[in-house]
Amino acid sequence: MFDIDNSYSASKVSNGIRAKIYRVIGRALLTAIKNSGKTQVIQVKGFDKETITDIERFQEYGFESYPKKDSESLIIFPGGNRDQGCVICVMDTRYRPTDLSDGDVCVYNLNSNQRVWLKADGSTKITNKEAKAYIELNTDNTIHAEDGNGNILKSTTTQWDLNGNLTVDI
Repeated sequence: MFDIDNSYSASKVSNGIRAKIYRVIGRALLTAIKNSGKTQVIQVKGFDKETITDIERFQEYGFESYPKKDSESLIIFPGGNRDQGCVICVMDTRYRPTDLSDGDVCVYNLNSNQRVWLKADGSTKITNKEAKAYIELNTDNTIHAEDGNGNILKSTTTQWDLNGNLTVDI
């Protein structure tokens, strides 16, 4: 009869499972991107200095972005196969807006200061490149627009429906 050291076996199994989990999901820095095919394909450098090339980037339907170099990415590797990775998320903490409130949603390009800000109170604010001029659709059915110098260009109360067209002449 063999005497088995259970603590050693459990540790060995645990380390093997941990190693497989680490091979399934990982974080990396984006180092290059190809945007000319049917999907974006990126190259990343893993935090363990591993360079991985030709990874397909999944994006939500209707949304497309071209991330900046050194953005962080989250990659999954189905079955732990490092040759079949998929980027499921890219973020860049250098350019993230920090002035949102609880429940707000913002589509932004902080490189050019443009944004469409869907506020939790139901209003919408659209800003231009300089982030000074803006149009705001308020919850009390008012439309407010200002130029970059604080001059009110149009402030009106109106009714609109989502099936029609809304035109603001400024």
